[in-house]
Amino acid sequence: MTCPIAVLAFLSLLSLSLSPATKASAEPGWLVLDDFEGEPQGWKYIGGWEFPGARGELTLDSRVAHGGKRSYRLQADFSGGGAYVGTWRDMDSLKGTDLKELRLWVKAVDVTGLGVRVVDATDQCHQKNGGIPLKATHDWQEIVLKISDLVGGEHWGGANDGRWHGPLKGFGLNIGKNSLAAGATKASLSIDDVMGHVGPVVDGHPGVLSAVVNPSSCRPGFASRITYRWDAEPMGRDFTVSVHFIGPDGRMAFQNDHEPSVPTSIWSGRVEYTNNVLVPNDTPDGDYQIQLGLYDRRAADRGWDHQALRVGQGVTEADAGARVYRVGSLRVDSKAPLPKLPAPTLNLEGYERTFNEEFNDLSVSARGPDTRWFTSTKDNFGDARFVEQKDGFPFTVEKGILRIEAARKNGVWCAGILASVDPRGVGFCQKFGYFEMRARFPKSRGMWPAFWLLGQPSLTDKKRSNIEIDVVEHYGVMPNAVLSTMHIWRADGTHWAQGDVFAAPGLTEGFHNYGVMIDETSVTWYFDGVEIQKQKTPEEAKVPVYLLVNLAMGGGWPIDKAVSPSYMEVDHVRAYARRR
Repeated sequence: MTCPIAVLAFLSLLSLSLSPATKASAEPGWLVLDDFEGEPQGWKYIGGWEFPGARGELTLDSRVAHGGKRSYRLQADFSGGGAYVGTWRDMDSLKGTDLKELRLWVKAVDVTGLGVRVVDATDQCHQKNGGIPLKATHDWQEIVLKISDLVGGEHWGGANDGRWHGPLKGFGLNIGKNSLAAGATKASLSIDDVMGHVGPVVDGHPGVLSAVVNPSSCRPGFASRITYRWDAEPMGRDFTVSVHFIGPDGRMAFQNDHEPSVPTSIWSGRVEYTNNVLVPNDTPDGDYQIQLGLYDRRAADRGWDHQALRVGQGVTEADAGARVYRVGSLRVDSKAPLPKLPAPTLNLEGYERTFNEEFNDLSVSARGPDTRWFTSTKDNFGDARFVEQKDGFPFTVEKGILRIEAARKNGVWCAGILASVDPRGVGFCQKFGYFEMRARFPKSRGMWPAFWLLGQPSLTDKKRSNIEIDVVEHYGVMPNAVLSTMHIWRADGTHWAQGDVFAAPGLTEGFHNYGVMIDETSVTWYFDGVEIQKQKTPEEAKVPVYLLVNLAMGGGWPIDKAVSPSYMEVDHVRAYARRR
């Protein structure tokens, strides 16, 4: 359960002690990445360890320099075998700034070619086939690396599509065994005055078209479907869409910032997609302008880097200086018709029930054995503690209904969570199938009930990425909203998420079914048997998953108006698998 080029951003880079030659190269639009007069900035040695035998090192060298006093020297020794050695330079200090070109000076001894790798924001590595030829000279020579020239050949990892998804995340320089002068087994490469040219690698200028709003009027607390439309051109890096709903008073009332259905780095042609936009409960009646823009969320310290867009029919510039565009309007009307659900589409023909919890008794423990559910403690999940079962709290069962309670205990909010496996991963889990909870949510603000799935293998293998599928999250501040989201928690600490919101009345008044179907190709969410969202199945979801049911609090919303006690009621939890 569970989203900047100012000079100040680069003071740490530009404050390096520059040699006269480097200063002469630091023209407008260029950044000094390193001149090695101070401590090296973000470099590390790469030993080519997947091909054992090569030896090497990376050292500062005060005997050789280009215009200054020191350079960085990469040495290679292939007398014992191996394939390459190199150096890697990460670009974290640039905070999302695009570089379209790199320039550096090198002095090579017995090296005829330079291997080059660049990594984009998706962790896709692009490698220049054949490398960069070097002149047969022992003097300094300038190397010009245009990022666009390095893309389209050999590639792997990340998006793995051979296209550029900026910004540049890092680059590597390699000495390969096959690039040594004839008869040589040892070589060296001195590096100095490394520069980066600011600008997009791919410079597309997409057009924005008017939005389609359905229904055109919406009650507070419910949702309208907004179809966003673009005449897209690849932009080389991934931008976020900002969507602000501006009220009659000229202020933003609510928003729908999101990632487009196709990453802007590679999108092309007509792109259309639809999001449900929830209107907050306390939104006054009136007409709300829909204002849209494209921005880089990584660029906060340089004004969010909003992009200029071509304007389609029915679109006007809301603020030319801010690059924000008016694409439509939504009327908020407290007397608008309530939404009507279409007919259910869930089809379980050919499936059999594999897990059936009807809550005729309470089978729960911290570690087992021989219980169907496992609970855990956590001091701060949202704004309430998860506690173990004691004296009938936080779990009770009566007449086939599980009740999870949230209450203040000695001045501290406490609640509970259930999982279908123990901390070792022992218990119920299943690869693919349909998973469902039937529940009624608490009426109180501040409550955060949920039914969700996690990948079971990640319990014991902390080095693998983990899938999280939120079948439903519900916030007391949004009593009619069903939030369903897919998360990928990567082993390197990065996170990806995509989801949507669906609105229906009665979530706190009666019981409803919240389900998700996972198969080889798609993940499909259901509300009372009606499909409400579908996504492509990522590789991370093609593993056994286990079930979690909990009542938490907060989740980013205030709990000052929460009622103690409050209850989440669960009628059943079920799982189905396709018959063999």
